[in-house]
Amino acid sequence: MVKLTDSHSVVKGKRKGSNAGNVIKKPKCSDSFGDASIFCELVSNAGISLKDGNTNNEINVNQTTFQKKLSVTLKNHKNYPEIVEDVIEGLQSYILEPKRFRKMLMPTITSADCDSARASIQDSVIHILMGIDILQMQVMNLVLEKLPEITGDDDHCDENGEKLLMPKLLLSQFLWLDKIIDCKSLTARMIEMISITCIDVQREIITCLPDIVEDSEHSTVAKALRDFILESNKLILPVLDALTNLNLSPELITEIRESVLKKLDSIELENLPIVVKFLLQTVSIQDTCEVVREIRRKLVLKTGVTKSSTDSLKKLKHTSEKGFVALILDAIKTGINFHKSVAEGFIKAIEEIRNPNDQKTIDVCILFVIYSTNRRKTVESLFRNKIRTGCFSEDLLHTTLNSHSQALQDFFPSILSLAEVLLRSPEPVINSLACFLYIQCFIVFDALCKQDVIGNLVMHIGSGADDEINSSLDILSHLIENHLKSMIPYAVLVKGVLDYLDNLSITQIRNLYSMLSCLAFYSSAETSPIQDDLHIIIRKQLSSSNPKYKCIGVIGAVMVVKIIAAVGDKGESLNEELSHQVVSLLQLVRNSSSTLPEIFALFMDELSTVLIRGELADKIKEWISDNVTCDFQDDFVVDIEQEKLEKQWFVPMELCLGLNNLEESTIAIDLLPLVIRNAAKDSFIRGTQRIPEPMCLSSHFRLVQVCEKREEDGNLEGIDALLGCPLYTVQRAVVDKISLLSQKVKGAICTTLFHEVNWFIEIVNGFALQSDREMKRKVVYRLQNILDSCKLLEIFLAETTHFKAPLAHFDLEDQKMLSDQSSSSEGSRRLIEKKSEKEDSSDINEICDTSVQNLEGSPSAKESVTTEGNVECKVLSLQANYRHYFRELDMDVFNLLKIVLISEPAVDTDGKNKTDTTELLKLTPPQLNFILKDLTEKLAHALTSPKRRTAFKTKRARHAIFSHLDQYSSKEIAIKVIDLLPSLCTHLEETHAFLQIRLSDDDYMVDGLESERGELETVSAVFKHLIETLFYLFTWNGLLLNENHSLLKRSLTDLVSHVKNKKLRQDSQQYLVRETFQYFKNFSTTITDLETGLMLIELLKALADIDKSKELYPEVATLSNEMLQQKWLRTDGEKAKGAKHNELLKTVIKYYMTYTEDPIKSIEALASKAFPELMEADKNGCSETYKSLTRNSLPVYFNVIFNQLVESSKLISTLKPTENDQLKRDQLIKWNIAVRIHHILVDLLKVFDGRGILGAVLKYGRQFVEVFHRQAMPLLDGMFKFHREDVQSLLKALQLSTRTLHHLCGHSKIIKDVSLTTQVPLMKKALETLVYRVMLMLTVNKCHEAFWMGNLKNRDLQGEEILSQASRIPVNKENTEINLEQDEELNETEPDINMSDDEKESEDASCSEIF
Repeated sequence: MVKLTDSHSVVKGKRKGSNAGNVIKKPKCSDSFGDASIFCELVSNAGISLKDGNTNNEINVNQTTFQKKLSVTLKNHKNYPEIVEDVIEGLQSYILEPKRFRKMLMPTITSADCDSARASIQDSVIHILMGIDILQMQVMNLVLEKLPEITGDDDHCDENGEKLLMPKLLLSQFLWLDKIIDCKSLTARMIEMISITCIDVQREIITCLPDIVEDSEHSTVAKALRDFILESNKLILPVLDALTNLNLSPELITEIRESVLKKLDSIELENLPIVVKFLLQTVSIQDTCEVVREIRRKLVLKTGVTKSSTDSLKKLKHTSEKGFVALILDAIKTGINFHKSVAEGFIKAIEEIRNPNDQKTIDVCILFVIYSTNRRKTVESLFRNKIRTGCFSEDLLHTTLNSHSQALQDFFPSILSLAEVLLRSPEPVINSLACFLYIQCFIVFDALCKQDVIGNLVMHIGSGADDEINSSLDILSHLIENHLKSMIPYAVLVKGVLDYLDNLSITQIRNLYSMLSCLAFYSSAETSPIQDDLHIIIRKQLSSSNPKYKCIGVIGAVMVVKIIAAVGDKGESLNEELSHQVVSLLQLVRNSSSTLPEIFALFMDELSTVLIRGELADKIKEWISDNVTCDFQDDFVVDIEQEKLEKQWFVPMELCLGLNNLEESTIAIDLLPLVIRNAAKDSFIRGTQRIPEPMCLSSHFRLVQVCEKREEDGNLEGIDALLGCPLYTVQRAVVDKISLLSQKVKGAICTTLFHEVNWFIEIVNGFALQSDREMKRKVVYRLQNILDSCKLLEIFLAETTHFKAPLAHFDLEDQKMLSDQSSSSEGSRRLIEKKSEKEDSSDINEICDTSVQNLEGSPSAKESVTTEGNVECKVLSLQANYRHYFRELDMDVFNLLKIVLISEPAVDTDGKNKTDTTELLKLTPPQLNFILKDLTEKLAHALTSPKRRTAFKTKRARHAIFSHLDQYSSKEIAIKVIDLLPSLCTHLEETHAFLQIRLSDDDYMVDGLESERGELETVSAVFKHLIETLFYLFTWNGLLLNENHSLLKRSLTDLVSHVKNKKLRQDSQQYLVRETFQYFKNFSTTITDLETGLMLIELLKALADIDKSKELYPEVATLSNEMLQQKWLRTDGEKAKGAKHNELLKTVIKYYMTYTEDPIKSIEALASKAFPELMEADKNGCSETYKSLTRNSLPVYFNVIFNQLVESSKLISTLKPTENDQLKRDQLIKWNIAVRIHHILVDLLKVFDGRGILGAVLKYGRQFVEVFHRQAMPLLDGMFKFHREDVQSLLKALQLSTRTLHHLCGHSKIIKDVSLTTQVPLMKKALETLVYRVMLMLTVNKCHEAFWMGNLKNRDLQGEEILSQASRIPVNKENTEINLEQDEELNETEPDINMSDDEKESEDASCSEIF
């Protein structure tokens, strides 16, 4: 007998009409269990045997047959439908035991004697029961009620040992049913189950929902799932996965997407990939920009795998192991490929960012991803623009690549390709960031990527483009210097650059050999595979008969010596083998270069540089001293002999320029005799007698003094006799007879004077740092000797034809100078008249304009230079045209600036003491100007940032030489300048005081002597160079780097301490910046030319940038305004004008407009006051308020002001219709001001109709109309109904301008200027678009009667009708006109506004010609 359960008994006892005859017979139960019920009996009768133990339930018929049989049985039962409840209750009782319940969920086994089943395994009992219509919903509810009892980690093993996850097993019963009777109820029930089950079960339910519910319930499910997203982030992944499988309406998808976006910033990183993928794949084209913008704003990529990660993390292979950032980027790439508009949305969102602080690492990553999807041109353009504006900086790229290196690994080819394109950019700022991108790619990516980076760099070097070569070499040099161990495996690749030596300059070759030497000799214990190759190449080059390759061999050999013989931090000595290797290499270089003076001089210069910048082993320094420097005395130093002076030379000679007492002087520099002997015999060796070459004099002495400093710890007392020793040189009196000299003599004199100047320059270089007072006095005098010799050289150059200046630098970019060539001045010069019938003035090619002007009409060339100021101008002109024929001043020379005060020299020009030697040593204005001029050129070369663009377009000499300077880093040079700050400020204060006195003396300015005016010009030049020096220092972008913060603080502290005349305590940086700002601003009253004024403005702007607040910018604007109100004159007293002056003026106006507190009001003040004042002035007059505004500078003012008006109008924001009325009124007032200014500017055409003014009006006038149409018309739409008069007034004011613009279009056609007529169609289109836009506004507001059709005649700028056009245009064509009449329906009492008769006439069909 089967024992009935309690529940079944209770239910059966309640059944109506029950009797004994209705009781179902109990079947025999299986041995596997002892309980029975109606459920068991009916199921067994239908064909399923319920098993106990580990055996699955067994079915002996096809499951479809079972379902039909059981369904028929139940429906035919006398107790139907009550029997259904009995079956459900029996099922409920049966599955109370967990083991039975699990077996009911497991597939059934088809019995062996069943031949109708389709497979040996059929569906579970529960799934089969759910397929019966009359049982389905009750079975489903019964099963669902079991879900809260199950935990997410419930799993049990079947007979095969496999784990069965109960939630998934239970929910699988609802899948793949033929039909669901009541899907709505099932959906509600399952959603209810989500809220009462554990988190793991919730995930399973949500995941199964799309496969269970029907399409009609998808919206209900989606709304419920949206609510779950808002409640918690824990279910967001299964919810999004389910939503992607639902069939939803676009509106519902938009709602869900907005809900997800709200939660985006709070979602965990591991969930972000799925979220981003969902957002991008469900976005519509209309919503793309907004969705992408929100994703970019809220998506924060946390630090992933960085360069500091462990090696095990770097070896991750699978994408899923690279971190969630990689998955996010993959999701973005999938979204981009899925919707084309996604890429465009991201590009637009990134493009909208203007503030560098708002730029994020995700922006760079997204651009890399987009670049990999073949949208290269757009990304390249955006990258360039972002770099130009400073939004993409080195810090941003460093953070991006180092934080997400593993995630970006898959995009490395795209990154490398982008870097390759950017490196080819001609813009320095873009090129610089491309270099940084290459460096970071090498650092953060794996070995294979490193190899690709080096290969790309070698490819750039082989391209032949000079900028690419320099950048690539700089990158390789940086990597070798900072990542030598990582670069060693790629040494063979770097060696491949030697194949392109013919395309490289000497500077590039020096850099290349330095890198190869580092790679070849990185360790004395290990042998590099390129060592032997490097030795072979250098020896071949040294043995070559071609001077070019010999020069390359010298540089390569010295670089090898530098690396091998360098003494490290540990002070390791050089072993015998390496020492012998170095000595033999030096001996080879010496022997191979002894026949060519240029090569030998280069050898000595290279050795000097190596000794200055590095510490060589003692053995090597000893060999250099014994074998190279010892020849100097034998070659160039001789005893003073009276017989030599008495000897007849074809060039007049004297012993002069000595600083020691003639009685004590025993030696002299044998300069002129060497020049004469070498001129007589063009051979370095004459027979067995060795003839020294004067070309090597300066280089040889440089090596001597460097070795002496190394040996004596900087003391040069051992060779101090050379500082004051005289020279056998040209007689100074010969200049009076210059017209009687032959060209050969003049050429020898010029050659001697070049060597003389270079000798003095090297003397100053060597002894500049000596502390002995007597030596300092002599150094200052040698500085004066340079100026005097340059003065004399200038005179002789003006009279000498076919002259070849001797080389002073031997590493010039143009290697042709090593062979027979004729050097010529870079600038053109005027022809001079014949001095004799045998001399042809047309052959003169090395005389500058200044010298020619001073020589013409002069009875004596010497008399042409009478003032100190003129001398200085000539010296600077000489240095500009013959820059590469003079030696370079070392940075040590600028320590002479610490000799304070400007006064007369302590010695006369004849070498005799003028005052007692105890008097304070001082520099003269010409000396100070000479030093400061060179300092500013060096700072412009070393500290000018490629990211900073200024208006100072200084023309650098084509062969400008900074080889010594380039041995120092920018930071080292900045430190040297900061050390000079107190002295520079002292000189600045002294020149300021001097100029204030002179400029305030009107009699002096009018009646001053020519010599005094020359002194004023020189002191003004000194003041300018001082401002320029400070400008280059404080605008150096390296000063803002975190690593140089202490340097910035020190420079400000030193400067303020000098100003306050006391040592400061720990003051804040803001205080120091503002004190420095005010200090420099005080010098604005001494500005004598606009270029200096602009430099001061730039300097103050740089300090305001450092302050990082906007409080100092208005003062920059005030100073700019003061500069504009001044009248600028040239040195000859005429008004300043020309292209350079206009460029400077343009920049000053921009600074005034940019940093003024209210640009619109400033523009209005200029337009309404300055321009009318200019119109009232005479032809040569200027504006009374802004004296820099003349008829010549008017186009500059006009262009800048009109452009600023357009830019300021763009900043007038467009308000939403819901904004309050007061805000709308304020915006309307701004537009009224802008339109009024626009009318003033356009109306100027009636007075000033120059080509520059016409072009500006066509360009910026059209832009203003377009901005008005785009931003003002929406505002007018919302205000027209309630502020009709104000809107009407604004449109009528604008109409006055548009009429003139129409007339301008006709005028442009008359004058037939191509540059103007090309802009006419765009202008007419803008005007026509605006007309129709106004018509639309009137029609919408039911005021279409105010808009009437009329005719407008074509007129010129003066309003005269263009008859030639009128005769050709049909009269019956219509046009549009706006008559802003008062609408009678709105206000019947207001009068109509009628147009004039002329405004109603026209013979042109284009409506844009009306408005």
